[in-house]
Amino acid sequence: MKKMLLTLLVAVSALAANAQMYVGGEVGLWRNNDAHSTDFVIQPEVGFQLSDSWAIGLNVGFAHSSSDNLKVNGFVATPYARYTYLKLGSVNLFLDGGFGFNTYKLKGYDESCNAWQVGVSPGISVRIAKNFNFIAHVGFLGYRDSDAPLGHDAPVSAFGDDGFGFRLSSNDLRFGLYYDF
Repeated sequence: MKKMLLTLLVAVSALAANAQMYVGGEVGLWRNNDAHSTDFVIQPEVGFQLSDSWAIGLNVGFAHSSSDNLKVNGFVATPYARYTYLKLGSVNLFLDGGFGFNTYKLKGYDESCNAWQVGVSPGISVRIAKNFNFIAHVGFLGYRDSDAPLGHDAPVSAFGDDGFGFRLSSNDLRFGLYYDF
C-alpha cells in the first residue's frame, strides 16, 4: 500500500512539475423581463495545463437566482478535466468533463438544498495576448439532480433543471478571461 501511494505521489509530482498554471474565471448573467427573473454566476478558476491536449482545474463560485416570489443564493464547485481536441492558431476548441456540486438556500426556508451534475461542456478559448485567453462555454451534456422541494417556479440550482440530456441554452452560456503563468 505504501509503495502504491509513493508511486502515485511521484507520478503526480512529475506531472505538476511540467504543468503550466492558469488563473481566471467566468461570469454568466441572464435576465428574463417577462418572468421578472434574474440569474447570475461568478466562478473564479485555477487550473494546470498538463500537456498540449489535457488540463485539470477547479471552478469555485457564487450563484444567485431571483424572481418575483423566490430568491436563491448558493455556492458552486466544479472540478474538471479539459481535453483540447482542435487547435487553429490562437483558437482552441475543448471539452470540459467533470463533476459539479452546488449547495444553496431558498429565501424563506430553513434548510439548504444540494444539487450535483456530471457531464461534459463544450468550450472555446481564444488567445488575445501573450498570456491572456478569452474563454466561453455553452451547453451541457450529462445528468443533473437536486434534493430541492418540488413546486417552485424558479430554477432549483445553479446547474438548472434536473434530468439527463443535452441542453444548449443561454442559461449555460458563460464568458471568462484567463491568465497563463
